[in-house]
Amino acid sequence: MIFAQTVVIYFSVLINFGFGISATKAIANAKYDKRKINEIVSAVYILKAFLFVASFVIYIILLFTVEVFYNHMFLFFISFFATLFEFLFPQWYFQGVERMRYITILGVCSKVLFTLLIFIFVKNSSDYVLVPLFNVIGFLVIGVWSLYILVRKECITFRRLPLHVLKVYLYDSWPLFLSAASIQLYVNANKLIIGSFLGMRDVAIYDLGEKVLKLLKVPIRMIGQASFPSLARNKSINEINRYLLVAMALIMFCLSLVNIFSKDIILLLAGPNLLDAEIIVRLLTFSTIFIVISQFMGNSRMIIFGFHKQYSLVISISVLYFIVSTFLLFIINKLGLVALTLNSIFVEVIGAFLMVLFCYRKKILFS
Repeated sequence: MIFAQTVVIYFSVLINFGFGISATKAIANAKYDKRKINEIVSAVYILKAFLFVASFVIYIILLFTVEVFYNHMFLFFISFFATLFEFLFPQWYFQGVERMRYITILGVCSKVLFTLLIFIFVKNSSDYVLVPLFNVIGFLVIGVWSLYILVRKECITFRRLPLHVLKVYLYDSWPLFLSAASIQLYVNANKLIIGSFLGMRDVAIYDLGEKVLKLLKVPIRMIGQASFPSLARNKSINEINRYLLVAMALIMFCLSLVNIFSKDIILLLAGPNLLDAEIIVRLLTFSTIFIVISQFMGNSRMIIFGFHKQYSLVISISVLYFIVSTFLLFIINKLGLVALTLNSIFVEVIGAFLMVLFCYRKKILFS
């Protein structure tokens, strides 16, 4: 099931195509221009519909040509429809017009529905195929609900758009898509490498570390999402730096708690069998310091000031480092769990350093 989810993540990135950032910025800049907002929403949904259909066709081909897909066809087929979340849910719109309450309400409702279905229908391990099915049901419900809000509450009118207009929006998101795809490449690659060369126990240890890391990323993402529309409109370096300091202070506090209570966190999430994951949990969560820097140097600074291609280049350089360094670890026979974890931290360090350097040279680091 984890492998199916990993594959689907790549298709979700394709369907998103960077609109999560580019469309949010466009909506924020056109907040009081209803005609322009209707155009943006229409363009994004038309392009996402095309990408969803293309992804589905590719995925069906994989189902019938790749053995592991074919042997677990129902699981992989159902798992694909988790991409409906990327297709239907207009988080980029709600974020751009600063209606964050819709994101919170719909997200909570989806999780509650999913949890209830799991508790009611999943009784033993043989019911594992129901998990992605209930996940899809939750995404479908909030997707349709969010479309209703768009049309009825927000008064969005969908329009047919000429091809040259769609090309503009697609071109604008292209560097951001490359960046997102590159990030997912190295984020998910480590688990595949660990599973292939080290074993499933090490995968479980690394996966636990990633779970704690994802929890720490939540406040970073929330601050980034909540501040992005205002930052995109005002382009105030002082305002960006204030949010950076707030996020950094919060993360330092969270890191202190993780280091103090790391054993208790592991016992809570995985039980006593994975207590040796403590070093991996501490190492991976340490990378959040550099993730905060990247957030407010990249998404919340370089993107806002129009340096999309340069942002994509920084991400590409970081991923190239990951590929080369991982290959070298394999060549010198040092492909261990700690080495791969440290390598993933260095990827974040390099990305953050290059972004800071670029912002300094372009005089957008300080006002």
